[in-house]
Amino acid sequence: MNDRRPRSPVTLLGAACTALLALALLTLPLALVQIPSVPQPAAPQPPATAPSLSTRSTSQAAAWAGEPGSRDGAAPFARGPTADRAVEPPLVERRWVQAGEAWPAGAALPPAPPSSSPALDRSRDARQRRAERFGGTRGTEDAVELGLAWLAGHQDRDGYWRRLAFAQRCPADDRCPGQAVARTGPSLDVGLTGLALLAFLGAGYTDAEGPYRAHVAAGIAALLRAQRDPGGFGADEAMAGYNDALATFALAEYYALRHDDGQDARTTRDDGQDARTTRVGPALERAVQRLVLSQQEQGGWDYVPRPDSGRNDTSVTAWAVQALQACAAAGVHVPRRTLIKAALHIARATESDGQVWYSDAGTGFRIDPTTLRPVYRYGPAVLAAGMTSELLLGWRGESRVVARQQARLLAEPPSVARFQGGDASELHSEYYWYYGTVAMFQLGGEVWERWNASLRDAVLPLQDRGERHARGSWPPFGVNWGRWGRMGGRVYTTALCVLTLEIYYRHTPAYLEERTLLTAADWRAFLGEANERQKRLAAAVLPELRLEIGEPVLVELLRSGDRALAFAAALGLAALDSPVGRELLEQAAGAAGASAWERDQALQALRRVQAIEQLPAASGSLRYFDAERGLATLELARAYVGMNVLVSRDGREVARMRVIQRFTGRNVVVAELVGEPAAAPQPGDSAEGE
Repeated sequence: MNDRRPRSPVTLLGAACTALLALALLTLPLALVQIPSVPQPAAPQPPATAPSLSTRSTSQAAAWAGEPGSRDGAAPFARGPTADRAVEPPLVERRWVQAGEAWPAGAALPPAPPSSSPALDRSRDARQRRAERFGGTRGTEDAVELGLAWLAGHQDRDGYWRRLAFAQRCPADDRCPGQAVARTGPSLDVGLTGLALLAFLGAGYTDAEGPYRAHVAAGIAALLRAQRDPGGFGADEAMAGYNDALATFALAEYYALRHDDGQDARTTRDDGQDARTTRVGPALERAVQRLVLSQQEQGGWDYVPRPDSGRNDTSVTAWAVQALQACAAAGVHVPRRTLIKAALHIARATESDGQVWYSDAGTGFRIDPTTLRPVYRYGPAVLAAGMTSELLLGWRGESRVVARQQARLLAEPPSVARFQGGDASELHSEYYWYYGTVAMFQLGGEVWERWNASLRDAVLPLQDRGERHARGSWPPFGVNWGRWGRMGGRVYTTALCVLTLEIYYRHTPAYLEERTLLTAADWRAFLGEANERQKRLAAAVLPELRLEIGEPVLVELLRSGDRALAFAAALGLAALDSPVGRELLEQAAGAAGASAWERDQALQALRRVQAIEQLPAASGSLRYFDAERGLATLELARAYVGMNVLVSRDGREVARMRVIQRFTGRNVVVAELVGEPAAAPQPGDSAEGE
């Protein structure tokens, strides 16, 4: 066994840039971006008190936040300071905290939620620790190892896993059943190979680590051979959406693990490991470009890689989002516009009750001949896929939509009875279990414990534990056992069940994750070029996002010349317990030309704002002040972006500040200095909202 085990995400950042971990998190609002307006008659003027959050240049604010001045397309998970920028002093003290552990007195900021980046430390010790911590058992680990052994024994000599030919790897007198019975051509074998590779990588097994080095090497080589210009995988494009996403996903996880295992890719090895690693980087760049170019205008992906097909498939989109997130985590350039468009598709596909539709054209969609209204297909699996995408793209775990989806998933936990015929729709399947598990793991707490208990009770008994050649695999289909099992066969079902049981160490749960995939700056840049439909949809999405992402952008939208957009921003801010949009709400409530719906929404929001304003003044203390940049962190409960803050010492005014960013799940905010201070602010100074 190689002694160079994969390291944790904190180790990955390196000792030299540990102090910048907090700075990379605190992505500050940059210079105000004016959203292009569409002229509208009699539009009320934005309120004079709508806050302008910062007059600092983009480069100044970005430098203080520890991020590059330009965010477009840059890898979001910075692995260290840039070579030409000195390490800034730490903004706040940070450290990793075990779930349930008390945050120590005097520490400035608890760990950040969420992003769900891959957990790169998958050494045997790390696997055991994380499995014990998050609800895995010896039974789940045994199941993973048995499943991987079965997959290894059914890989073709050319490195592929196949939905039909896998049985040729069995003894003549003991053929494993469960070949695919739908779409039996080779069109999905590339995607299936990617899925199987993900199962090995999920356990930390690469071509440099673990007992399956040759199998992983052969699988990676097969995917690299399958790539075609301009970056897609496989010659058959009928199911390219799945093939491209899953192959990219697997190569990205491999690339991240191999870059994190201490190997020097500049050294040629006899076994070709480093040659493969060197080839994967450029292959991923082409693969990302393929996904970018095949994305639909409305943000989803389809089976076919044509951006003009007009079909947005939420299942394909969920795999594409995971693939792009894995690429970003591996340091590969991923355009933010592509990710935000995907977020807008997920929002468009999500109903107010939390359900998510499968597609808006072709398979899974029809027009009612009587009413001429669209009829969408819904189900627990696509709901879970949508929820997973939301959490990866920055939705808050406690947001209105996610809370409703969580309740729906808990009402339909993994169940052998449903899997084996109790669900006439055939949508309650291992596919649902995979996505439901990824989504619920991000939320943690009792929600995760309840789901995980049901998961173990359902998945483990279904694994073949006999003494024949199928030992370790999962049966793909039976009476109403799920549509996808018929298409994927035993290899697909086994790989997906193994991935599901690796959840304890494959992902970092949202409430412990330090990094974010998208930032307020990314949304700001997107809105500067967005069309009217995208702006309207974004205004509905932003209140659902983490506070540090959505709130600063909503505040800026108050100043938009587009009346409807500014009104939507004011409603969203009120939902976030921010009174900043009060003047716009009052205008809408009293406007003669406002619709009854607008007046009703404005009045409801105003009642919420009034309740907020009746609370005691927010009070706390200053934790850190950067005199050069005029920026501070304050411990201040019930703050909001745009709040004016009085900083005092011994009853005397020291300075006035304005909150420019707050964070989901904690009481620490970033504030900027307003005017000249009477004295130099110091840690421990009192801070009170005005």
